[in-house]
Amino acid sequence: MYTFLIVVIVIFVKNVYTQGIIGNSCSLEPSNSPGVCKLLTQCKEIRDQVVFSHKLPQTCGFEGTQAIVCCPKTRQPGYISQTKCREYTSHTKEEQLCGHYIVKRVVGGVPTGRTDFPHMAALGYPIESSDKYRWLCGGSVISEQYILTAAHCLFSIIGGEPKVVLLGVTNLNDTYHRHEKTIAKTIPHPEYNFNSHYHDIGLVKLKRPIEMSSYVRPACLNTHFDIPVGKVIATGWGDTHSKGGRSEDLLQVTLGITEYELCNKSYQVTRKLRRGIINDMHICTGRGKEQKDTCQGDAGGPLQIYHNNDATSCMYDIVGVISFGIGCDGDPSVNTRVSHYIKWIEDTVWPQSTQ
Repeated sequence: MYTFLIVVIVIFVKNVYTQGIIGNSCSLEPSNSPGVCKLLTQCKEIRDQVVFSHKLPQTCGFEGTQAIVCCPKTRQPGYISQTKCREYTSHTKEEQLCGHYIVKRVVGGVPTGRTDFPHMAALGYPIESSDKYRWLCGGSVISEQYILTAAHCLFSIIGGEPKVVLLGVTNLNDTYHRHEKTIAKTIPHPEYNFNSHYHDIGLVKLKRPIEMSSYVRPACLNTHFDIPVGKVIATGWGDTHSKGGRSEDLLQVTLGITEYELCNKSYQVTRKLRRGIINDMHICTGRGKEQKDTCQGDAGGPLQIYHNNDATSCMYDIVGVISFGIGCDGDPSVNTRVSHYIKWIEDTVWPQSTQ
């Protein structure tokens, strides 16, 4: 509250001679996107920006001592994700270690702690003439009712469409805090084509909302192109080497981000990759002397970094969705860059949220 008042006073001093008219059109810099002049108290998006990010808003003028700001006419991509991130942190517990003390150590991976990655999900595909499932892909809980995954995971030649999502466990056979949630709907990105490696991102809507706890909780989404660190963490139940050998325990591995030019040279233009690697859409990881990588069965799972941009604690930012690669331990793996698809994700997961 004090931060908010101080910022408003500073804005007032800087703009004491300007006169703004509520309802006038304005343009938000630097995007030049359309806005409308509103009292700061009536523009939740800008108000949150001031309080949580300590950023001075763009002003139209004043009405008495109240600041009039340029408020976005339409919801800005990333705003809802950041708001929900702060909301979901309320489900964390102070005594948790948050998974943030992992030593650099799923090819080359090590097991995770029970509450290190509470957003991890496994997609289950039905086995014929059985009530059991094959856990063939990973995913990330991003809201009370949605799982983020790879679009190609929404249909398997082996098992068809996934029918359930497994949450709350690190071992696939564990029954402690185990939740199997029925899938209501699978939603591939509208531009995804099964014969292409582009737009390989999708969503799974659960039939009922999850019950949040230290074992099951959404992750945040990275809303900006830039990744503030040079390494990311991949997690999954995939093969532990290129010749097979799937892990029943959730594994984690720290991976370096491969330079775009090097990654692009590693992949020839093919029918599925006609334009090569596209930096805006892809993130490449996992090439180096340590030979750590993701592998078959990890697809759909997250690339993540620790969230440390604001007061939000014990949270991860999902920067990528594991997509495809050549083998498991040589050439870089390719992941779908989440920030490129933020608007589509927000419009699908939180369509009714407004400022």
